[in-house]
Amino acid sequence: MKKILYLSLLLGAMVSFSSCSNEEDDLFSASAAERLNEMKELYSARLWASPNGWVMQYYPTYENEAPYGNGYLMLCDFNKDYSVRVAIYDRIEDAKGNVSYNYREDTSAWEILTDNGPVLSFNSYNNVMHTFSDPEDIPSTSTSEQGKGYEGDYEFVIVNAPEDASFMMLKGKKRGTYSLLTPMEEGVEYVSYLDDVRRFQDYMFAANSPTFNVMHFGDNIYKMEDANDGIPNIYPYDGDAVLEESFNPFLITKRGDSYYLRFRDERKVNDNETVQDFRYDTERDIFVSVDNEAYYIDGDSPVRFFEEMMNSSSLRRFDFKQTSTMSSDFKTIIDAIRQEMRAKKVTLRDFSLMRDGDNFTLRVHYNQSGDANAYYIFTRSVEGNNVTFNYVGPKDTPATNLIANVSPSIQNLIDKLTGTYTVSAANTKFNLNVLKFTSTSNADSFINMDFYGNVGEGGEEA
Repeated sequence: MKKILYLSLLLGAMVSFSSCSNEEDDLFSASAAERLNEMKELYSARLWASPNGWVMQYYPTYENEAPYGNGYLMLCDFNKDYSVRVAIYDRIEDAKGNVSYNYREDTSAWEILTDNGPVLSFNSYNNVMHTFSDPEDIPSTSTSEQGKGYEGDYEFVIVNAPEDASFMMLKGKKRGTYSLLTPMEEGVEYVSYLDDVRRFQDYMFAANSPTFNVMHFGDNIYKMEDANDGIPNIYPYDGDAVLEESFNPFLITKRGDSYYLRFRDERKVNDNETVQDFRYDTERDIFVSVDNEAYYIDGDSPVRFFEEMMNSSSLRRFDFKQTSTMSSDFKTIIDAIRQEMRAKKVTLRDFSLMRDGDNFTLRVHYNQSGDANAYYIFTRSVEGNNVTFNYVGPKDTPATNLIANVSPSIQNLIDKLTGTYTVSAANTKFNLNVLKFTSTSNADSFINMDFYGNVGEGGEEA
């Protein structure tokens, strides 16, 4: 029995040793260089998987002031010869605030390194990518302080790269900011893509429209102000913009026919949920959370915006002309005014709803041996989305004489405006530079008016 037991233990030990030996052979069968090459090929293949490259949402730092806190949209096309084409749109603002854009691209080298995990390295100088990590002065396209560069990264730890190549999440090796890569659609030109996204963002978050957006996160409602530079201030709707300020940069991208807004940082909604990514719903004119449709970003209220502008200490106005979009009944009246003025050798310029001193008025702007204005006083009241206009009378004798001696049809326009109108966005509530006024008594009767801010006395541009 002892011999049998001894032989059994000996055989078991031999089998165990053989098994361990095989495992070690499997474990160390590939050299370090081979394992490195396998990892390089694996992650390189995932980058190659997008035939038209990737859209990169890049943030140099976690700061909240331009240009360090801004997000930058770059397009990266990784090739099998380990060259990469990187493209960007530079936003250039001159001393007068005029903005223009310049397309820029460059080709350089890239590779996958291993440094406690796979690292994507743009390992030769790229005039686009390395702009953000070069310690030299910030280019003249920026008005920011000199000498620090953008303080960004050119090497990124690959945090997540699923096999289906649906996205790739990168983390800056130095700054730790996250950059999301999503596949670029085939057949889309880089210049066209960047121009499309830029136009959408500039239109939806217009710099020359003093509106804010509204974030609805369940019972929590926030204002989202100054979004035109991509670094909005987000604070409770009835809160203080300074004491409760919270900045969160965002970028706009496009996939198919849909536009997406993604914040740099997740925002906590409740103890269990955060929001970060939103898709623009064209039909509802809102940005909806991709994770929970109960959370969304809305534009400003058109009637609230109209009232704020009319009550502003700065003079503001809403213009309409012969060329403005309007229903046929409005057009008939305005054409008649133009023809009557022309017969008296007077040129009609435009009409405006605006304040004149303490009065809310209809201004008629015309030229008769020089620019001139006539003012007709109204009162107004608001209920819900509706505003009611009631005519009081002409401001002075010249306004009375203009109707009596030049254009009697001005009275028809006054009568037409007197009544209740629903105020809505002509295009989108995110950009209220054009408001639509629709008669509540006739849904086919409407007129669009263009917002014109910061005007001087007499309604002229300051």
